[in-house]
Amino acid sequence: MTFEFDRWIRNRPYPNLARWTAEPYTSEWRQFSQHWPFSEPVLLYDYCQDEGMPVPETEVPFYVVAVSFFDFAVDWPALLPAARLQALRDKRLIMLFYYSEGDHPGRILHHLDNQFRLTGVDPAQLRLISANSHADDISRAVWLPDDELLFRKRNRSCDPIAAHDRPRSMLFTALVRTHKWWRACVMADFWRRGWHTQGYFSYNPAIQVGDQEHDNPIEVDRWPGLRSTMHEFLQQQFRADDLTSDQHNDHHLVVPQHYNDSYLNVVLETHMDVDQSGGVFLSEKTFKPIKNSQPFVIFGAAGSLACLRDLGYRTFDGVIDNRYDSIINTTDRYACIMQTLQSLFAGGLPKIHDIYCQCLDDIRHNQRHFLASKKDRLNRLLERL
Repeated sequence: MTFEFDRWIRNRPYPNLARWTAEPYTSEWRQFSQHWPFSEPVLLYDYCQDEGMPVPETEVPFYVVAVSFFDFAVDWPALLPAARLQALRDKRLIMLFYYSEGDHPGRILHHLDNQFRLTGVDPAQLRLISANSHADDISRAVWLPDDELLFRKRNRSCDPIAAHDRPRSMLFTALVRTHKWWRACVMADFWRRGWHTQGYFSYNPAIQVGDQEHDNPIEVDRWPGLRSTMHEFLQQQFRADDLTSDQHNDHHLVVPQHYNDSYLNVVLETHMDVDQSGGVFLSEKTFKPIKNSQPFVIFGAAGSLACLRDLGYRTFDGVIDNRYDSIINTTDRYACIMQTLQSLFAGGLPKIHDIYCQCLDDIRHNQRHFLASKKDRLNRLLERL
């Protein structure tokens, strides 16, 4: 399909409707996401280029706007050049929003439909790509697990960690670089059980402005004393390396021992409840152990493992008790995951070493699958659009 951009610079498409100014191949080029209206470079275009995919021409071109943060206060029709808006009204153009976060895609598309309808644009001229799997259930929306491709692209200078059957010193790796109350609940529970001493364990306790404790989707008070333990936990410092906060956010960096010296990756995903959408959001947190040869347990949305299977990955179902993935209630799912981990950790290093060795074939499959071409994934997306 034909992608339309208002401007090209140094053979790169400039982000449509952006107000920030920057040159490609500079540090400023990655700062679009920090500036209103949060229109940023279109990674979908980059992914197609990386795969050597010729984008087929279509009769009606697509005007693409990639958004890093969806601000419902932005008046998108008002930002469009008059000629583009008229082309939408005349059905000579389709407007494609590309959103790589997990916000509810149904709410976003409904909002956009209403905005453009008021300016005389038929909503049929709008499309949405979302990293929330619920998008596949919505007309004119398509799911793409963007962080799978983004982490693959940004981390390509780092060699994947090879699987091995040598003994390791740690049961697990569990790393949290951004505080959320539900994550604090999980990690405080690890702490009170004494598990934090048996793994590469880190937590950044800095609480963001506007982050409210009552937003926690886990019913903490179901476990007497856990809430007070959580507050005590947040007064501590837990580090698993010497990297800075900026380095923790850098997809180009890997700490090898987090993967080759521990057996299991405990993934604390971005969401346990994905904006009440019923969908799944998979970030680089899940794809790091996949690239680097670890089995994993995911604190995330119900259906996270099912989505990974749909993408062609294996989830160690014959070895790890993954019943938690089908539990819709977040608190019940959390409790079930903790039971799974209790079973995995109960026998110490000798038992989990055996578990890891039983997973080796699937671990190697997952790494190969992650590193393989994603052309089929992108072709599916383009066909659905």
